[in-house]
Amino acid sequence: AQSKQRLASLDVFRGLTVALMVLVDDAGGEWPVISHAPWNGCNLADFVMPFFLFIVGVAIALAFKRIHDKVEASKKVIFRTLQLIFWGLLLQGGYSHAPDQLTYGVDIKRIRWCGILQRIALAYLVVASVEIFTRKSSTDVDAPLTGSFSIFRQHIWHWILAASILVIYLATLYGVYVPDWQFKVQNVLSSQYGSTLTVVCNVRGKLDPPCNAVGYVDRKILGLNHMYQHPAWKNSKACTVNAPYTGPFRADAPSWCFAPFEPEGILSSVSAILSTVIGVHYGHVLISIK
Repeated sequence: AQSKQRLASLDVFRGLTVALMVLVDDAGGEWPVISHAPWNGCNLADFVMPFFLFIVGVAIALAFKRIHDKVEASKKVIFRTLQLIFWGLLLQGGYSHAPDQLTYGVDIKRIRWCGILQRIALAYLVVASVEIFTRKSSTDVDAPLTGSFSIFRQHIWHWILAASILVIYLATLYGVYVPDWQFKVQNVLSSQYGSTLTVVCNVRGKLDPPCNAVGYVDRKILGLNHMYQHPAWKNSKACTVNAPYTGPFRADAPSWCFAPFEPEGILSSVSAILSTVIGVHYGHVLISIK
């Protein structure tokens, strides 16, 4: 059987992205400048997820360059999506307690539903489905391109998807009313452990850590117990005396510093699909010029 031809540049970029991920995970604590920005800003670590989603998009364009059976292609997409969700829940849902404790198990009342692989799974499922079901025939890839914007017209449904996501995201971000909310501190190492704290919001369209619509949607749908308990905002100047390093909280730290936040939450994961759309378009460009 003839081996599949690989795109060397994509493999190199994937390898560099993995190396970047290892670097920021291992060294980010010592060098906060390369770790995730506590809130506003963009550090080196914040490029890792968009890079992976871009790679997924390019791979989708190459993998479905010719679709002979849409049903079989859809089955493969669904199976791979379920695989990603399974491993995401296993690795980040709370099942593994390593390396601190070499034990396994999870409290279903506190399982973390969202995560990195779940976000990739969502983006892959949506973009791959559009790629499969909007392709008119398996020979579309060989159709000649005429005009400067012909490649956009040929894959117009991807851009309709991107525009729809952008509109929904911005409308939710700036249009949803965020009321005051309460939470119980779950971190056993916190001085406020077990306390019920209140975060005052009562606003609409605010983008600060405690009162943004992204967190509000996750709190309503996922629930506070199923969100990430150690968000990067804990290293912000408002929270810790050692900012941007991890350290003890300030005596006057606002209540939201003790709260959970889901960086791979629902609304932010929906908007992350845009990175995959850009990747799939780049893949289409590569195919068209080969």
